Amino acid sequence: MHKISTYTERKRALDILIEAFKNSQGMNWMLSGRRNEKNFSVFLKMFLLEAIVKDGAYLTEKQNGVVLFFRIENKKTSLKLILIKLYVLVFITGIKNGFNALKYRRAVDNIRPKEGWLGWLVASDQSVIGNAAAYEIKQFMFNTADESKQSVYVETTIPRVRLLYQRAGYVEYAEIEHPYNNLKVWFFKREPKL
Repeated sequence: MHKISTYTERKRALDILIEAFKNSQGMNWMLSGRRNEKNFSVFLKMFLLEAIVKDGAYLTEKQNGVVLFFRIENKKTSLKLILIKLYVLVFITGIKNGFNALKYRRAVDNIRPKEGWLGWLVASDQSVIGNAAAYEIKQFMFNTADESKQSVYVETTIPRVRLLYQRAGYVEYAEIEHPYNNLKVWFFKREPKL
């Protein structure tokens, strides 16, 4: 795994994220009525930029997987990030959905512990056969957490991903009804091996 640093790496990461999350109800509710390819790209670019600002955007060695993975307590921001968030609020999600997204994020933040590592978005190239990227991401996340002696936290609204997290060694610690969509949100953690 290596940190995303070049324009080419950002573009590759964004392409993987777009393909992985294009049908995600957990994402698309925020864009209701404004969902198109360009808006979705800008929306995901905001997530990627936030992870880059927080020193937590990574690509797998063969560039077939991406993970936005950083310490929960990292509150870094930048002017560029603030501007893209404002742009997304006004022109992409709309004010109402944008404020609902902020309320949703606050609710999730209140459930999630205040320290540890957050696997914010995890995705692999769906056109590549095999699970090498997913395995590399998992090992990287677990090793990082073990070395720092902190837990890893992830969430999902997708039942299939819930099973994958359980099989990978995560333990479910909370579940809520999504306040703005007909979904459940599952919260997982993986304790560090000391």
